[in-house]
Amino acid sequence: MNENNDKQREGALADLNPSHQDQSSPSFSRRKLLSSLGAAGLALAAGDLFSNSSTAQAAVPSSTLIYNVKDFGASGNRRYDEDDAPYIQSAIDTAAASGGIVFIPPGMYSLKLPLRVSSNVTIMGAGSNSILRSFANKFGLFNLTAVQHVRIQSLAFQGTGSYGGSSIPIAESGISLIQATDIHISDCTFSMIDNGVKSQDSSRVTIESCLFDSLIGALDYDTQGFGIWCSNGADHQIVHNQFSTMFQSPIFLTNGSRQCYIARNRMQKCFQSGIELLSKPKEKPCSFNTISDNIMEAFANSSGSTGYTFGVRLRGNCVSNSIMNNIMSEIDDVGIQLIGSADVKLERPRCNHISHNQLANIGDSAIVLINAYDNRVGQNIVRDVKIDGIRIASNGKESGSYSDRNHLAGNSLIRCNKAPIRIADANCRETVLFGNLGSNNGDKVIDKGTDSATSSL
Repeated sequence: MNENNDKQREGALADLNPSHQDQSSPSFSRRKLLSSLGAAGLALAAGDLFSNSSTAQAAVPSSTLIYNVKDFGASGNRRYDEDDAPYIQSAIDTAAASGGIVFIPPGMYSLKLPLRVSSNVTIMGAGSNSILRSFANKFGLFNLTAVQHVRIQSLAFQGTGSYGGSSIPIAESGISLIQATDIHISDCTFSMIDNGVKSQDSSRVTIESCLFDSLIGALDYDTQGFGIWCSNGADHQIVHNQFSTMFQSPIFLTNGSRQCYIARNRMQKCFQSGIELLSKPKEKPCSFNTISDNIMEAFANSSGSTGYTFGVRLRGNCVSNSIMNNIMSEIDDVGIQLIGSADVKLERPRCNHISHNQLANIGDSAIVLINAYDNRVGQNIVRDVKIDGIRIASNGKESGSYSDRNHLAGNSLIRCNKAPIRIADANCRETVLFGNLGSNNGDKVIDKGTDSATSSL
């Protein structure tokens, strides 16, 4: 037993003693990194930090080279007059040659240039104390363009912290993805930066266990304040993240984003939609996305206008999406809204499924469908709503000004100050209501629709 312990101590000393290392490359052993990380090192040794929660992968082999950015010249000393970007870039480029790991120790690293991340690289910090901070005009701190198999974890991202900037063509973000594939971002913090993660034309991106807090933004700037913004994304997984004090949507999917899984996120004290899907006319539909088991609470409308805050909102060409098992409370305006444009006949919300959600303390109406058709709303629990529990309506006078064939079944509606269910006008046609229950509501079902198949509460 003593002999084995002696051998282990000798091995550890050999790893930590520079005289036993190859001095030709600024890399160091996996064992030395684990020792420097303490408890985090134990998780790394078990493979936890390098295993995708969605896809089982082998643990990183012990022979993987790990490159400390400080060995390349980065200081991380919080000085805004210095630039750590060239040294961190050198570490990334060196690791890319062998598929190695870039380690960013605790410190605040000043960046005056964006960092280009190559394929097959892992970039790892030591948590919220490993801060990458831009000190120049807005850019993506990490840029991943046409790359694959990249992991980014345990880092903090901060920006310049300035409003506006319409003259600057590139929106600031912590991580920018363009045509990237198989990307895993975990345990990162985004604060005092315009946007957290921006994804364009990318696929199989996982963003999990990240914190988005107090991003820079204002209600009047729609390029600032998004937690996760995704255009034409496929097969993304956005799970277990936390969002607080957001001026734009914490999660925003647009332009044909599809088959994305958005689950078990928590959003608090936000000022617009918690989760929003938007596809404009002539864009590909946002389709087959799942929004499940998220918590949204204390959304405040600070705009001075009605209709600013929503738990979940689907706008335009949104097809066959599922909104289920979410909890929404203290939303100033609407809990869930599906809305289409009156001047478009077909490319409007349709065939979406809204079920088993819990909505309470809603300032306007809990579930609203406007110019939407062939949707299913079932088994939701709605209570303590200022106006209507569920409202079906049309808007405008163009070809798309109708809401047809929506099904409302098995919903429980309690203490809605106005109607538990309102079919607002004659352009709401062939609505089916069956098996809905309610009590202590201001009115009974109000049906001004055409050819409704209804049963009273």
